[in-house]
Amino acid sequence: MRPLLLPFVPLYGVGVALRNWFFDIGLLRSKKVSVPVISVGNLTVGGSGKTPFVEFLVRRLMLAGRKVAIISRGYKRESSGMLVVSNGTVQCAEASAAGDEPAQMAAKLKGAVVIVDERRARGATYAIEKFSVNVIILDDGFQHRYLKRDLDILVLPVAEVEEPGRMLPAGNRREPLAATRRASLIAVSRCESIDQFQKAKAAVRKWTNKPVIGLATKVSAFRRANSRFSVDLGGIKGKTAVAFSGIGNPDSFSQAMNFLGLDVKKHVVFPDHHRYREDDLRIVENLLTETGADFCVTTEKDVARLSSPKDGFQTFLEKTPLFFVEIEQSVIAGETELNEGIEKL
Repeated sequence: MRPLLLPFVPLYGVGVALRNWFFDIGLLRSKKVSVPVISVGNLTVGGSGKTPFVEFLVRRLMLAGRKVAIISRGYKRESSGMLVVSNGTVQCAEASAAGDEPAQMAAKLKGAVVIVDERRARGATYAIEKFSVNVIILDDGFQHRYLKRDLDILVLPVAEVEEPGRMLPAGNRREPLAATRRASLIAVSRCESIDQFQKAKAAVRKWTNKPVIGLATKVSAFRRANSRFSVDLGGIKGKTAVAFSGIGNPDSFSQAMNFLGLDVKKHVVFPDHHRYREDDLRIVENLLTETGADFCVTTEKDVARLSSPKDGFQTFLEKTPLFFVEIEQSVIAGETELNEGIEKL
């Protein structure tokens, strides 16, 4: 049906351009807070590798002795207003209330404060005053211009650079390619080689002359969902599995499973940020029985949504051999450019 929406793309584009112009001329204003702000965002709806890059930045900053707060909207959460997901010591909210990505980061990044708030300038101010953080990471912040940022990083998957696609509502792009000029730095994610990165960098150069770095994604662990224990990656090859996921880019999950050498009998794809019900889990259980697969496998974000004690999720986690793939990112090109951007803060 999306090609039928092509006539509405110019109208959407005009709305986006007007909003950005209002910020540029000061009719809409960005609030500056007392500590440096790093924004990490993207141009499209759906998965871009943004969350693992936020995790990468947080770890790097904490290793350098910085106290970090992640401020997110908390997409598709059941709560509203400001909510502390992690106080830096313990996780304070489940995925249903916080959103799956903030809950995932709160569980993994011990020492980092995680706050969700539709008014992200308010959340940032609270993190500074309450927890004395000295750097803010604004998650999914490229289009959220109400909070002034000191470093604006735009994450573009390499496939998106090669084939930019259409703008909303006929496609998935939130803004035109000219918006790349607003970024301080472009991070090309999911690069499989330096050659692929160099080709993507040349394409980005047609849109902007800002610094470009390359990111590669790798599987860092394969964990049991109910215990978080990691198993040997070498022992997974050739095992059979039933997979399920509700993420923006299920193809990236398929690639991770291929990398592990899993024999995937069936991959059930749910919508992005899907809220699981018992019926959904029953489908997975039935497939596990029908195929005789060794185990079920899903993503880290999906496990975050299944970690609530309600709706029978705990029973499912306890009786089902469910594992999840943990991924992380590394910089394969542009390390100097990234360091220079961070050191200026």
